[in-house]
Amino acid sequence: MHEVPTALQTVLNQYNVLSLAVCYDDIPWAANAFYVYDDSEQRLILMSSLDTRHGEMLSVNRQVAGTITPQFDDIRQIHGVQFLGVARQLDTPGLAAPALQRYYQRFPLAAGMTAAVWDIHLVRLKLTDNRLGFGTKVQWNRHAGRVIPGASALHTPLTTSSL
Repeated sequence: MHEVPTALQTVLNQYNVLSLAVCYDDIPWAANAFYVYDDSEQRLILMSSLDTRHGEMLSVNRQVAGTITPQFDDIRQIHGVQFLGVARQLDTPGLAAPALQRYYQRFPLAAGMTAAVWDIHLVRLKLTDNRLGFGTKVQWNRHAGRVIPGASALHTPLTTSSL
């Protein structure tokens, strides 16, 4: 497995709220959610009801993108992660239990909630970290150097001609 760089892991573990972007039938939607990063599986774990707009949209289009960053007043301190991934509802006890254990460990007040548990299988990460020098980027791609049939949109680098 292609290891996530330490700088990215540090930021993913440091914060606990992500901004999630979903889309269905050409209608985009964004939502915030608490998350836990699972470095062993290179995934984000979150809870969200199926009755929310983003929960409904995730149920039919599992492709997601998002950001993880706090707010900054000093541009030199700006740092945050952009991510691309594939979400799935962990709807069996064998899948949900280990994820919920991690989630409840980080957010004990969530224990007993009835919301669905999801994970986001991370495909691509990009950290921008001005603390390391203005405009510094650290990137990771789960499938670096491999061709994945039928998944070109998730794994092909964007260029200005493809925007």
